[in-house]
Amino acid sequence: MAWDAVRLANLSRWAVQLGYIDRAEFTGFAGGLESQVRAAYADWSQVSAAYIAGGLIWQYADAREEHLLRTNRLLLSDARSPWRSVPFA
Repeated sequence: MAWDAVRLANLSRWAVQLGYIDRAEFTGFAGGLESQVRAAYADWSQVSAAYIAGGLIWQYADAREEHLLRTNRLLLSDARSPWRSVPFA
């Protein structure tokens, strides 16, 4: 679930940046799996751990694992990260 939800949010964000959709459409797409994510996980750290697992199942490589773990640490530690600045519940 986390892998799909994060990918959907990223694809929607990129579509806004490229002018394919507007911000209102972004909100609909990016929030499309919100209720399922909140039902499946207790907090952002669980979402992040599940995203890493999903990414490694999708395509395992040592370099990919290192990248996913580094990104996870950043998202959980940087106060500007959505994982820290957006309430989960």
